[in-house]
Amino acid sequence: MTSSGLFVEGSRKLDDDLTDPGDIRAAVEQRLASLIDLQASVPGNLHAALRHALLGHSKRVRPVMMFMIAEPRNAQIGPVLDVGCAVEMVHTASLILDDLPCMDDATLRRQRPTTHIAFGQPTAILSAIALLTRAFGIIAALEDVPATTRTRLAAVLSDAVGWDGLVAGQEIDINNRASLQDAEQVENLNWLKTGVLFVAAAEMGAILRGLEAERLEAVRRFARHFGLAFQTADDLLDRTDTAEQAGKDVGKDGDKATLVSLFGASHARMTCQQHLAHAEQALADSGVSAAPVRALMMRLFDARQPGSPQ
Repeated sequence: MTSSGLFVEGSRKLDDDLTDPGDIRAAVEQRLASLIDLQASVPGNLHAALRHALLGHSKRVRPVMMFMIAEPRNAQIGPVLDVGCAVEMVHTASLILDDLPCMDDATLRRQRPTTHIAFGQPTAILSAIALLTRAFGIIAALEDVPATTRTRLAAVLSDAVGWDGLVAGQEIDINNRASLQDAEQVENLNWLKTGVLFVAAAEMGAILRGLEAERLEAVRRFARHFGLAFQTADDLLDRTDTAEQAGKDVGKDGDKATLVSLFGASHARMTCQQHLAHAEQALADSGVSAAPVRALMMRLFDARQPGSPQ
């Protein structure tokens, strides 16, 4: 099936009424499984590692948010799902690398052993590289999307991953976190480690929709605050969840500088609520249909109590 076709979940076509977060997530899951159904020439151990990392239990927040902002109809659904899957591949690659012994040394992710625990460090690293490169290949091959738009999408995603994006955030987290002393520095780290990919996903949705500059900027503001609220909530859960509830290792922050460790849980909760309020205002300014996005936010932050998977 080409990327411009409709996707079928059971006997129901996913068409222009696809607005519920759960339905969109199911469509993303189906498309991810299709994209990771690789040819026989791919080494079996690598293929298994890719499926293990990519198809673990997840809310797929970034592609679902992106889909809601793009609001595709009919033939547009396929390309938008593909772009969302590309974002999810980048996110998954970042998790594989973040979990490595030389990084966070995690043992559990998405309710299963981390990729390097299950398949070894070399295969885990290769899996991350494969997912990163595949993400850009998907964007390059989008059907019924103009070349200029594909180039723009690739540039946005590349900026989010690069040396002033996710990579920079990981470098600060590993080698400079002990020097962080105030809320602004911690929020900047949260922006680099989490916010940049939220903003990239939202911006890519807005580009696919064809939003003009002013509304596109409002979408960016929305996603920035959404992502920062998400990371702050995650830092709170690191102190309260068990590994079984979270589906990943907890307590990994230890004495690291977070809003929780520096200022306490009450301050962190207040900051999270402030970001959500700013996100709501920016969403109203964007012209995007707010109800589905609010439903996603409510479902996500209501669930960011003990037991919520990433």
